Formats: sequence, C-alpha cells, structure tokens
Amino acid sequence: MKIKSLAPALLLLLVPAISACVSVNTAIPVERTVSAKTEFELWQALRIAVDLSDYPVGTGADSGKREILSGWKLDLAPYKGKGFRTRVIARYERSDAPASSDPLVAFDVTIRVEKDTNESYRSLDPAYADWKGAPDDVVAAKTIMQRLESLLGSGES
Repeated sequence: MKIKSLAPALLLLLVPAISACVSVNTAIPVERTVSAKTEFELWQALRIAVDLSDYPVGTGADSGKREILSGWKLDLAPYKGKGFRTRVIARYERSDAPASSDPLVAFDVTIRVEKDTNESYRSLDPAYADWKGAPDDVVAAKTIMQRLESLLGSGES
C-alpha cells in the first residue's frame, strides 16, 4: 500500500476519536433511595447538606418543586483552564421502594454537581471569565449525598 492511500484511511479513523474529546457538560448524577420521617425532614436535611458543602442556597431552593439549584461556587486559579465553578442540582421524589423501617417514608434523591472550567487568560478575574462545560464533579455529589444520609441517620428517635 502506498503512503498516499493510507492518509485518508488514517484520517477516517481519527475523526471519531477527536470528536469524542470535545468537552461538554456530562450529567453524572448520584442517585440513592433514602428514608426519612417526613418530607419536611428530608427537605431540611438536603438544604443543610448542600449548605455544609459551601454552596450558596438561596432562591434556587423550591420545596414545591422538590428541587435545590444552588448558586455557583468559584475556585479560581492563575492558569487558563485550571479554575472552575460548580453548583448543586438536587431533586427528590417519593419512592416506590419500601422504607428502611416501618414509620419512615422512602424518597429517591438525585444529586448532581455541575462543573464549568474557566478558559480565560485573565483567569483570576471573574468579570472576564469564559466558562466552558466540563464533566460533573461526582466526588462532590457523593460527599453531599453522604452528608444527607448522615443528617437523616436511621430516622428513628
């Protein structure tokens, strides 16, 4: 085979690999079924778990929608692409699964920590930030879920 005929074949093989490297917000939620005495107790524990993780919880918390959308938490760095921002998206709904014990109610909880990286050369100034989507922070989502479960305990008095 000649070199000229190999170039197009190699190019066709590399196109899918290059397109797979394109960075987009990849939603990777952490999902668990937890038990609580009441929906209000779960709501309060979820708000506290997000707050303990230093995410600002304000008007994005809507108990009617059973959802918390926190504000952005900035982690700026002096190099392009190293700084990032994250925010929590937490939702829950009643579960069909049985609760861990009789007086408790089961809820399906989904926690996602969305992440964007700062692609600006003036990376320490948030006014000049150029935010691009990045894969979710799964470790932070698991940490918040663990805090939630710790706050709820077994649900028994």
